[in-house]
Amino acid sequence: MKRSIVWFSCGASSAVAAKYAVKKYDNCEVVYCDTGGEHSSNKQFLKDCEDWIGKDITILKNEKYEDHFDVFEKEKYLYGHLGSRCTLELKKKLRIKYQRPDDIHIFGYTLEEKNRAEKFETFNPELFVDWILIDKQLNKNDCLGIIWQSGIKLPKMYDLGYDHNNCIGCIKGGMGYWNKIRKDFPEHFNKMAKIERKIGHSRFRDMETNERIWLDELPEDAGNFKTEPPISCDLSCGIAMNELENTDK
Repeated sequence: MKRSIVWFSCGASSAVAAKYAVKKYDNCEVVYCDTGGEHSSNKQFLKDCEDWIGKDITILKNEKYEDHFDVFEKEKYLYGHLGSRCTLELKKKLRIKYQRPDDIHIFGYTLEEKNRAEKFETFNPELFVDWILIDKQLNKNDCLGIIWQSGIKLPKMYDLGYDHNNCIGCIKGGMGYWNKIRKDFPEHFNKMAKIERKIGHSRFRDMETNERIWLDELPEDAGNFKTEPPISCDLSCGIAMNELENTDK
């Protein structure tokens, strides 16, 4: 029997997508890739969502890595033209291993992400995808409202003002984001700063001189968290990393 898979991210949008999907498909699985680096409140949110959608959520974990920081240290790669290694190792490889050729894939893409959905299809023509939230004309705020009205407490990262629920200290964040992490999660900020120095690779560069800007030297007023683009971290990330997928690591 053909299977549908909701790729749950412990975010509001994927939770709503899961709720719709289990009503639409008889053979529906909800799957979560545990990166090890997300906020501890995600565990309760996942349990609450299981009760809400009426289905257990399958949890996948790459046991080779403790979290995204562990990926950076072991692979000595942060982020570049090939994308982020953490997304590949902690999410994409797990999805590829778990999926079947005839699966129907469901992601938490919302109406404002229609272009991203089209791009995903372009680079993943072998996948059957049901953009369930886009078809229902639901945006991110709609999904947040649905979760709130359902009485489910959102993960702590939303309460702190983040518009995503990624790993704490996401490598794709801008300077403003990292200055907010410095304030909210100083231990994560310091850990990332030490990793940069250890592997000799910094996330940021000066736009004029192209010189490295180390995280431990980042001015506290650098960037603007409120105006920086939203951070994307899902199974469509790292499209340009195909050559890395063929490694033995």
